Amino acid sequence: MTSDIFTEDYCDTLCELFNIGMGRAAVSFSEMVNDEVLLTVPSLKAVDFNTAMELFQCISPGNVNAVEQYFEGRFSGNAFLFFNDESSLQLVRSILGEGNWGSELGELEQEALKEVSNIILNACFGCIADVLDCELESSVPDLICGEINDVFDVERMRIGENPLVLTLSMSFSLPNKKITGQVSLIMASDSIKRLITELERFMTLYV
Repeated sequence: MTSDIFTEDYCDTLCELFNIGMGRAAVSFSEMVNDEVLLTVPSLKAVDFNTAMELFQCISPGNVNAVEQYFEGRFSGNAFLFFNDESSLQLVRSILGEGNWGSELGELEQEALKEVSNIILNACFGCIADVLDCELESSVPDLICGEINDVFDVERMRIGENPLVLTLSMSFSLPNKKITGQVSLIMASDSIKRLITELERFMTLYV
């Protein structure tokens, strides 16, 4: 279904922008945790919302801890960075150092996770905005804990019922610390059209 909305050139361009943005984010992330960050190849799909949820459930079955930021400008959407419980705990311990940490995320750990996610998401999507030469403003990061259906809540995400959505995702890992996570962008139909307009303008000028 992606090809019905995006030409192959649009797909390649958007994935490359996402790749550049995540590369920039990985550098900042690596410096924070003093470890190598490995990235997968970006995955882009345009599917109905229920299909998108099935895809995410396959990636992260069970409970996850997700940091969400809504962004808007010439196009808008919801950016997520999510981890399973164990990766979340390993990550905040890597940042906060040794201590008497419990088996669940306390207030300090939650704030640390949101701050790390804020840096990663802003580095990634800030890069996309810079390259496309369009301003994007992002909301304060919000932590959502639960199953994938709790994280991707249609009403909270402001994307209407059963929308066509664009999912742009990339997984990353810190093999030395056994930390894995997923960065994803979800956009609904109207915003996808506005993004295509920006990609058309960019490709006319630079590609």
